[in-house]
Amino acid sequence: MMIGIIQLLMCFMGVINYVFNENQNNLVVGIKGLKGSGKTLLLTILLLMEYMKGKKVFTNYKVFFPHEIIDVKKMVELDEDLENCVIGISEMHLICDARRHGKEQNILMSYFVLQSRHRGVNLYYDTQFERQIDIRIVENTDINIVCENLHIDTDNDGLADLFRIIIQDKRMMPVKVKQKVFYGKPFWQMYDTNDIVDIFTMKKLDKLKKRKR
Repeated sequence: MMIGIIQLLMCFMGVINYVFNENQNNLVVGIKGLKGSGKTLLLTILLLMEYMKGKKVFTNYKVFFPHEIIDVKKMVELDEDLENCVIGISEMHLICDARRHGKEQNILMSYFVLQSRHRGVNLYYDTQFERQIDIRIVENTDINIVCENLHIDTDNDGLADLFRIIIQDKRMMPVKVKQKVFYGKPFWQMYDTNDIVDIFTMKKLDKLKKRKR
């Protein structure tokens, strides 16, 4: 199964390379889409690509390849571990909510985003809507990727498995826009979005959500 994943990943790397230079460091990439659109799926694929290139991976959710849960203390202090690495944040709006603009948590996160550009760090994040995130994060995002579930079941197992991605490269003027369709099913086994961690409190958000119900 892992061999099949690697083969698909190599194909996907070709797709990403077609759209933007995936070898570049200091990128901030925002992935947007409705629930079930494949945004965390794409986030996981991009992190896996970085891991395959030898990068250390930090996340705030569980992925099934070597990674470390991000530590906010390391982020705030710009720890040397956070150099030449990749960071993946799922549900960025839960960490940098636009309604908390000016609050310490948002300021610290936006400061890290600005400083990460000087440390060889690629930051990937996902969210449902761009306007949910603190404006400083949005303004410093280099590439926006919009995900769409095409609701096509290619293997008749009852699950939609084709997704479209629309990539907007804000580094190019005028903004460069390209799109591709990809088969997502083989990568579902590579992550668990039910284990998202709030990196500022280091508490599992799924547990907090259950308590509120």
